[in-house]
Amino acid sequence: MKEKRVCFAGHRYSWYNVGVEDSLREVIENLILNGYTTFFNGDKGYFDKLAAQTVLELKNKFPHIKLVKILSNYNHKKADSINSLWDETIYPDIEDFYPKQRITKRNQWMIENCDVLVCHIVERYKSGAYNSYKYAKKLNKQIIEI
Repeated sequence: MKEKRVCFAGHRYSWYNVGVEDSLREVIENLILNGYTTFFNGDKGYFDKLAAQTVLELKNKFPHIKLVKILSNYNHKKADSINSLWDETIYPDIEDFYPKQRITKRNQWMIENCDVLVCHIVERYKSGAYNSYKYAKKLNKQIIEI
């Protein structure tokens, strides 16, 4: 049986994410009930943190789900200190890109390797979250907007 994967895209600042907690929880729980078990998270901004926190809370009810941190940079000195809240970490093959490009390439990797993108996008001008949304749309990925 194929593993069903979800990734997240949203803004890094908290003021863009006011009031999304309940909707986010409902969406993630419905995905779990529909067989999604792996949740990719870039852990770069406030929306990512909300999504990770929600998945972690739902692990109490659904212990079979996994929260996977997708790294944009790898620091071997910090590798052992990666938070134990994560079930797994993955560093995609993006090392040859400049550091700022790695976040974009990491986001593209998450979208390419997931089945569903869950997003909350307010700002569409120069927004990495919006670029992720457009990339998912281009790849015909299922998109759930909150």
